[in-house]
Amino acid sequence: MICFTALLIYRLLEVKLNQYGEHFTPDEIIETLKNMNVVNLQDICYQSIYEGSKVCTALNGLFNLGLDKKYYQPKDLNKKIKKILK
Repeated sequence: MICFTALLIYRLLEVKLNQYGEHFTPDEIIETLKNMNVVNLQDICYQSIYEGSKVCTALNGLFNLGLDKKYYQPKDLNKKIKKILK
């Protein structure tokens, strides 16, 4: 059931991105999401260690997540997570 749900989410992302005017394969979306990591800098802030990509730019434009920053405050990341989970 988990595998089916994960595949469904990737397909939904692919369809939403196609409607936005961008075409990406599920493999491209998965690879981008895998590479989107942040590191904790002494509990002060988080630094993104991923580089921008076309998929990241499209996701940012589609969902207005603000994924293009170099540094994030913990409270800002928590707000983004809550926004996504709604």
